[in-house]
Amino acid sequence: MRLMPAILGAVTVPASYVTARACGYGIDTAVLASFLVCFENGLVTQSRLILLDSPLVFFTVLSLAAWAMFWTKQRQPFSRPWWFWLVATGALMGCAASCKWVGLFLFPVVGLSTIVDLWDKIADRSLTPARWGAHFAARAFGLLAVPLAVYLFWFQVHFALLHKTSDAAGMMSAEFQTTLAGGLNVTTDRDVFYGSEIRIKSTNARSGYLHSHSHAWQHTKGSGQQQVTIYGHADENNLWVVEPAFNTTVDTSNGPVPVAGGAVVRLRHKTTGKYLHSHDKRPALSSQDTKFELSGYGFDNFAGDSNDNFRLEILAGDRSEPGSDKHVQAIYTRFRLIHANLNCAVYNSQKKLPKWAFEQIETNCMRNCMPRMSTWHVEYARLPGTQESASAERPPQASYRRLGLWGKIA
Repeated sequence: MRLMPAILGAVTVPASYVTARACGYGIDTAVLASFLVCFENGLVTQSRLILLDSPLVFFTVLSLAAWAMFWTKQRQPFSRPWWFWLVATGALMGCAASCKWVGLFLFPVVGLSTIVDLWDKIADRSLTPARWGAHFAARAFGLLAVPLAVYLFWFQVHFALLHKTSDAAGMMSAEFQTTLAGGLNVTTDRDVFYGSEIRIKSTNARSGYLHSHSHAWQHTKGSGQQQVTIYGHADENNLWVVEPAFNTTVDTSNGPVPVAGGAVVRLRHKTTGKYLHSHDKRPALSSQDTKFELSGYGFDNFAGDSNDNFRLEILAGDRSEPGSDKHVQAIYTRFRLIHANLNCAVYNSQKKLPKWAFEQIETNCMRNCMPRMSTWHVEYARLPGTQESASAERPPQASYRRLGLWGKIA
């Protein structure tokens, strides 16, 4: 692993010599420049470490060397050497940007030089407008299109080599994980009805699912009710049943009723039977008066109360799935859960809870929070009884869309 940065650091020295000579300096000056690069303490140390900085410096120096060589061919425009050094400059700039985005600083350096060159050519009366346009197009191709193509090429190589899933795949979006061998493979009922069992996932934080278990909050400012957290793996404790708001009913005599945007619902934890609940208690990791504890609340022969009510606020749907912006659809609908009484949103704090909460991620109910950390979607939905008969028609299905190259990069 250390061999590669050492080799790249060593090759940087003769590349510095070539750059100086191409810029018109004498042999003695070029030797001095390469000598200084060879014994520069920071570069020597950097070449001993397994970091991206060594290839970044290597491709940066080669880019400048190729650009300097291109300038030596200005009297031979559109010749093979002229094209070679122009395209080589663009390719090396793409490699530098592929190492680290710091390499993008090459573009204003080379770009300003190109702008000055093209401006000077406008005053050259020997150049026709068509010839000047050819110079412009050649530089746009070599210094913009070629670096972009190289940048995308290395991404494709990266995706081709690292095509299997791993524990670290959880850092990526669900859509990206579906492209990995052995990765996420979700197919679920599309429509969410009253009575559906659902698994709710944090959309933007990628830290997991809305979760509860039969352990109580233990912080001193809390209620001592059942913990509600975010857990990174799908299990039975992530399942919630959608029910109408407290003291209301839904007429299902004509069939299942879909959950619409703006509806006030309750979420009953399937395993423990307790309802998602919030009240005027502070969460475990905050004392701010805009944040409230989320808990699981309820017991036998108790119908719950209005603090179990949450309003479903749809933020966006999928354009290719009609109705996903009006009714909740698994995978496709992005929504917030707004507490009906406190007017706070179920929020992913991204903070790790203490060991008494199994070091899971805290979720609370927060007022005036940004949508990014309070956006959720349903990853799994199933209405019990809809597929018990083998002859029953299968309900519409939903799954994450597979990303192409540009989607993976973005």
